[in-house]
Amino acid sequence: MSEQNNPLGPEGSYYEAKEREQARAAERKWDGVYPIFITFLYLVLGGVFHLWHPGWLLFLTIPLYYMKPKTEADRWLNPVMITLIYLVLGFFFNLWHPAWLIFLAIPAAEIMKKSDGRKE
Repeated sequence: MSEQNNPLGPEGSYYEAKEREQARAAERKWDGVYPIFITFLYLVLGGVFHLWHPGWLLFLTIPLYYMKPKTEADRWLNPVMITLIYLVLGFFFNLWHPAWLIFLAIPAAEIMKKSDGRKE
């Protein structure tokens, strides 16, 4: 069936399109609440459990939440995620020395993107 004669439209059935729109609306509502939730979680961790120091790492999840990566490589190889992984390895496992090597993944990811022909 050709694209012009398709009664369902490019996105599929009416119900699929409506469900997708409802999911987007719910995601937009959560977008505004996420930083407030992280702040509340940080205050609970600090006030109740006295985890102010490692708790501040939660704030690095805010830019990660708003990044909408297209691939898993984009999700795991962006500089904020690499920095978060490095800090977790250092603070929790005291692996500062070998963990710094993870920063080499940032230029490696950019080289792989350019060799694939993708642009930001």
